[in-house]
Amino acid sequence: MSTTASSISPAEFVRSANSSRVAYAVGGISFGISSVHPAIRLTLDRGVMEFQTEMENCDVEVEADWADHLVLPAGNAVFESGGLWSAYSEHGGLSLYFQTDYLGPAPYKRAWFNPDFTRGRVSLLSRYFTPEIPVYPLEYPLDELLMIHKISSGEGFEVHSCGVVTADGTGRLFVGHSGAGKSTSSRLWLKQPGARVLSDDRIIVRLHDGVPYMYGTPWHGDAGLAAPVRSPVHGIYLLQHGKHNEIVQLPLCQAAAEVFARVFAPYHNPVALTRTLSLVEKIVSLVSVSQFRFRPDESAIEEILLES
Repeated sequence: MSTTASSISPAEFVRSANSSRVAYAVGGISFGISSVHPAIRLTLDRGVMEFQTEMENCDVEVEADWADHLVLPAGNAVFESGGLWSAYSEHGGLSLYFQTDYLGPAPYKRAWFNPDFTRGRVSLLSRYFTPEIPVYPLEYPLDELLMIHKISSGEGFEVHSCGVVTADGTGRLFVGHSGAGKSTSSRLWLKQPGARVLSDDRIIVRLHDGVPYMYGTPWHGDAGLAAPVRSPVHGIYLLQHGKHNEIVQLPLCQAAAEVFARVFAPYHNPVALTRTLSLVEKIVSLVSVSQFRFRPDESAIEEILLES
């Protein structure tokens, strides 16, 4: 029997011994999803399947259940995306409500998470789902939103960038807003023997034993490139289209500001923003950051390789 949104608190977890389960890992963090309702069959989105894992006890555990109805809380949202989702402080944690004009004003999905984003519950409005068809409760953008909130405590950050590892093991992070040339650069690097692109649009950056690492993510860009791989970061480049190729190293303060401007962060949370900025400052103090004005052809790759 389906539960209603008001009949069970998202903080109450009842793990069924025979519930279906899927799990994946991104950025060195594992995410497990289990179904509370036996009729819910779980799956992963195509892009996430490459990041699938068999871990039983993940860093983040999420339970999925049906809801007969969902309504927005009466209070003000802590954040409005201006599109698909909004965030509310609720039940001692954070709830994300998802709506679309196509389905009307009522939310079709609610996701609640505890303060450190290690536990959560996703309620799916049952009338919009067919029990026989497997569902991915963390369907984009929820999986990315969960990652952003999880690592914003200082564990790492997600940045608009493409990550490239060349055959000699050198890891380079090319940072840029939409249209800066990340997908173009990724395609050019793929022509280099032994080079691998971790993602052409979104990279997770974390610090391990004083060494910055970049991780591929499933949230790729136009080139459709993603890989569940990590690499040390040896250089960071801010992409900018130009008439000729030019690499200009940036001073520390400017480097931190430019990188932070391209980071995905929970802007409704001042503490998370402060911790994320602090980590960005730490990373750019360890790795050189340069402005890279480039031509969209093979000469751009030659310029980077000559710098090395």
